[in-house]
Amino acid sequence: MRAATLLAVAGLLLGCTDGRRYDQAICVLVDVSGTYADQKGEVAAILKRDVLPAMVPGDTLLLIRIDSESYEKDNIEALVTLDARPSRANAQKLALARRLDTFAAREGNSEHTDIHGAMMLGTDYLRELDSGSRVILVFSDLEQDLPAGTRRDIEQGEFEGIDVVAMNVKRLQHDNADPGVFRARLSRWEREVTGGGARGWRAIMDASQLPVHLAGLR
Repeated sequence: MRAATLLAVAGLLLGCTDGRRYDQAICVLVDVSGTYADQKGEVAAILKRDVLPAMVPGDTLLLIRIDSESYEKDNIEALVTLDARPSRANAQKLALARRLDTFAAREGNSEHTDIHGAMMLGTDYLRELDSGSRVILVFSDLEQDLPAGTRRDIEQGEFEGIDVVAMNVKRLQHDNADPGVFRARLSRWEREVTGGGARGWRAIMDASQLPVHLAGLR
């Protein structure tokens, strides 16, 4: 099923005549704070296995770090649009894979978790990209903890035209004690994201489902 879906999308990309755009911009937000800081290696592995191989010329990958103050240009770890030449695009993907490895190996743990700031930075850049589809992948425990004095207001149209996917949401200690807490947290984020105009929301626990989901969003 997964292979058939990807092949179908590839066929559309190569031979589409309906005037639609099938290029995709993927904004990846990676939490480097608290309990999620040790997940960077797994995130890099998922991106190299389930995202980079399916990217085609014209696709864009934007990688943003979630830390204490995420609405900073310095939080952008990578921003690459694949070249129209396949050989050049393949070289760019290899370079992205190396950059992901470097990011995963970097030590450090942020004290606070500014998820909203990373989302807002991502939407700023996604709005500038004239892509056929735009997606935000959030790798986090989704437990926001803003520093004192920091304010983040999600506007009604913040995620307009964007699909938001929560990936590998880590369960916290109190989630294990009461699964309802975990499910309620996911529901709160779904309401906030859809209230901000998102085209769709999904939480994916099994990373192997990601390539098929991304293909279906094109």
